[in-house]
Amino acid sequence: MLNSILAQTTTPSGMYFNIAKIITFVVVFGLWAWVGQWINRDTKVVHTNRGLWNNVYLLCGIAAILPWFTLPVYFIVTLPLFIVVWITVSFIYLLHRNGRVPQEEQILNAEHIKALLARDKKTSKTDRRFTFISNHGNRLPIPANQDSEYQGFVAAEEMVYDMWNRRAVIAQFLPVGEEVKVHYAIDGVTTPVPNRTREDLDKAIAYLKAVANLDVEDRRKPQSSSFSIEVEGENSQWRIQTAGSTRGEQLILEQIKEAQSRSLEALGFHPDQLQAMEEIIQGKEGVVLICGTPKNGVTSTLYSIIRKHDAFTQNINTFEVEKLYDLDNITQNVMQRGDNPKDAHLRLQSVVRSDPDIILVGFCNSAEMAMIGTRAAREHKRIYFGLNQPSTFHALQEWLKLVNRNQYVADTLLAITCQRLIRKLCPDCREAYTPDANMLKRLNLPADKIKQFYRPPTEFEYDKRGNRLICANCQGTGYYGQTAVFETLFVNDAIRQLIRDDAPINAIRAQCRKDRMFYLQEQAVRKVIDGTTSIQEVLRVTAEKTKKPAANTATEKTAE
Repeated sequence: MLNSILAQTTTPSGMYFNIAKIITFVVVFGLWAWVGQWINRDTKVVHTNRGLWNNVYLLCGIAAILPWFTLPVYFIVTLPLFIVVWITVSFIYLLHRNGRVPQEEQILNAEHIKALLARDKKTSKTDRRFTFISNHGNRLPIPANQDSEYQGFVAAEEMVYDMWNRRAVIAQFLPVGEEVKVHYAIDGVTTPVPNRTREDLDKAIAYLKAVANLDVEDRRKPQSSSFSIEVEGENSQWRIQTAGSTRGEQLILEQIKEAQSRSLEALGFHPDQLQAMEEIIQGKEGVVLICGTPKNGVTSTLYSIIRKHDAFTQNINTFEVEKLYDLDNITQNVMQRGDNPKDAHLRLQSVVRSDPDIILVGFCNSAEMAMIGTRAAREHKRIYFGLNQPSTFHALQEWLKLVNRNQYVADTLLAITCQRLIRKLCPDCREAYTPDANMLKRLNLPADKIKQFYRPPTEFEYDKRGNRLICANCQGTGYYGQTAVFETLFVNDAIRQLIRDDAPINAIRAQCRKDRMFYLQEQAVRKVIDGTTSIQEVLRVTAEKTKKPAANTATEKTAE
């Protein structure tokens, strides 16, 4: 009896187990488990019900596997049954997750498959998206799959490439539990993007730290450095900052390539402003104040101005809190870690004693620094100061207070600029419209001469499936890139006399208006008229309420 039963369980080859069927089961089951792990991770990214989808996937898989072991059915029937159930559940989840994310984040749709095929053709030749270049300037190869740093390379490459592809200048990665909240700064506007996993962030940080020559083992102490990537034949410089927290190690990545390539002509000066600035630069001694609020490109403007000077025939020095990037043939002095900020004037004094022709001072935190710069200007040197002030008149008032000698200011001050960064409309999808006459009246613009403004698109096209078609250039934001808007105050003889006479700021403001000076918002409106930006963007950037400068500088001095 027993022999008869065993005889019926053997395969035609005389074995009790069919090796081919076992291998097939192991392979299919392994793929099923791998997809399940991906769904588990992806539910965190798209913020859907993790427990529900895990249970649905697991129960359907078990229900499809059981017939393999419990029903006397041919293997050729149970295998397709399992595959059909598996693919059906996976496809339903795919439709669900794609409906929760923007089109550019959707996967395995027609656009995504085309992109994958195009990338495969491209990467088949290069075998990579870009090349990492270490802090020491070494081109780094792709680690082997079995190397411990390979997973970190994959995570870091995907992270940096996504930032570069989206034109994000700054990205913040903040761990919260097992997830990582991510915010990109695109064209100066903070934009949230889908979360990442804690595991991927930790791997990417470890790899990027090694590339930037930082201490990989220290996860608590703040660290910062830089590295580069070579992508599409261009070299892009990046700054990395890490710091420990109670929730885990945080990461900030900043792309600094764009700031380095800006020339004075490309910053955003109106032609009449640019001509006046170039005349100032061609002069000799004097003080020029470059001001603006943080993150509005003041340092980039300072660097662009200093590069207009001939570094071969003139001795140029800088004194900064931190270098934005290296300036060729220019001596750059920076505050060292551990230096007391109150002693910055002593460092500036040593820079002046080296007898440079031109000095760039990236900040001014004391009256001593202002007086050292002013005295250097009286000794036939050119000094550029960066100030954190919201307008040219705030900067003038602050400078008068710091120097505390109106005669010195009147003798040395040449010009003051104040700037804000503003987004430019995407040239591919911007939309023309006729502006409202009342709005033009509020802006003091002639309604009979202004025929049209431009704005981001308000009407959209959709594909056959009802998905909105996204502009490939700006990725649906309506804006592409930034430019600066400048308020410029050029000191002429009339203004110098008012400064000598200790006139109120309002009197200086009135004289500037007589000299046909445009305020910051008025300069921004000029960019609306020429189609560079939208009136909505101008109001967003310039509508910040700031306290007006005091009416009389003498009152400020008495209060001090």
